[in-house]
Amino acid sequence: MTESPATEVRVPERLQPLLARIDQFYEERVKPREEALKHRLTDSRLYLAEDGRLHPEVWEARREIMREAAQAGLYCLHLPQRIGGGGLGRHDMVFVEEHVYEKGIGLNPAILSWSEGATPRLIWAQDRHREQFTDPLVRGEYTSLHGVTEPGAGSNFFDFTTRAEERNGAWVLNGHKAFITNAFEADVAQVLCVTDPGKGRESFTYFQFLTAEHEGKGFRHGRLFQTMFDDGFTGEFVLDDLKLDGSAMLGERGQGFDIAMSSINWTRMRRAGMCSGWSQYLIERTVARAKERVVGGKPLGANQGIQWMVADMLTDWFSTRAMSLAVTAEIDDPGPWWKMPRSRAEIRKICMLKLQNDEAFYRVADRAVQIHGASGMMKDSPVNRIFLIARNLRVPGGSDEVQRTTIAQTLGLS
Repeated sequence: MTESPATEVRVPERLQPLLARIDQFYEERVKPREEALKHRLTDSRLYLAEDGRLHPEVWEARREIMREAAQAGLYCLHLPQRIGGGGLGRHDMVFVEEHVYEKGIGLNPAILSWSEGATPRLIWAQDRHREQFTDPLVRGEYTSLHGVTEPGAGSNFFDFTTRAEERNGAWVLNGHKAFITNAFEADVAQVLCVTDPGKGRESFTYFQFLTAEHEGKGFRHGRLFQTMFDDGFTGEFVLDDLKLDGSAMLGERGQGFDIAMSSINWTRMRRAGMCSGWSQYLIERTVARAKERVVGGKPLGANQGIQWMVADMLTDWFSTRAMSLAVTAEIDDPGPWWKMPRSRAEIRKICMLKLQNDEAFYRVADRAVQIHGASGMMKDSPVNRIFLIARNLRVPGGSDEVQRTTIAQTLGLS
């Protein structure tokens, strides 16, 4: 009898054909590229170019996968069908996302749109944006950046200093955005600005524009920020009297807060599939390590201390996954998951989902490194790389502490 995987899961029958399509796409389109770029994907010295940015070969492979995944109907499963997406709810996307991420840490994440791709902000794009922005992003032909965080402001939007002012029938943008994913390669910039200070959540408005058209004309790239896992993908940009017309507005004036929070809620809920998939990957590798590594004439896994650590990893993963499925099912019913504003109970559960996934995934990754010993400490091992990502995830999208504070506030403990 073949032993079943430690993280074997039951998938709804209606999703099984879709997951089979993902498997086929991975085997035919992604895996060959991973093999061809193995030297870059497994060696951090070759993963980055001389300037510290993501190596062009890796970036182009990711973009090719994005485009091909879009053609295969996989890239934007999370978006409504009316803008070219697959129309899946957050509950179904947990199964989809974990199925993609359990394949490891190569090029597989590019199968699904993430923060540099077609995000929920497109739900608020007007019809006039369809040809220039929405369609190319949904087709995986363009990538984007989300200009929200500033050098001195993150989770508290009311600390933002980037302004957009109306002057002579145009909008003029000034400000500085930092710690931005895909800061250098993005085709489309979607930037949150203060337009009406003092109006509470109606103080903010989004603008979007093509970066190539405005490079050196009020938009310029800044420094590269190398993250703890050497992504070569994070940086800053400066807006200096960038002039845009009214058609550049994404959504309506004063709608920026709601658009941003809907997008951030997506980021938080997406932790469910991402953390589950990578946890499954780590657990399976760790169980294999505990069986195969021989210490003092017996398998490493024969030691009770190791057994308990593996049991804790499995329990953290399984309980967190169960919570994620419960929360996303509640968010989908009555839905849609992107609606704003949300009730206090919904906000509380979304924050709980992110907090639990962040911290449980980190514990899983930490124990995986510990059980792998010296090999787990090596910078370029997949176990170590995922550990660094797990540590990083506890900050973006609202830190663990922000989640706790918000949870308490929804209970009237402000």
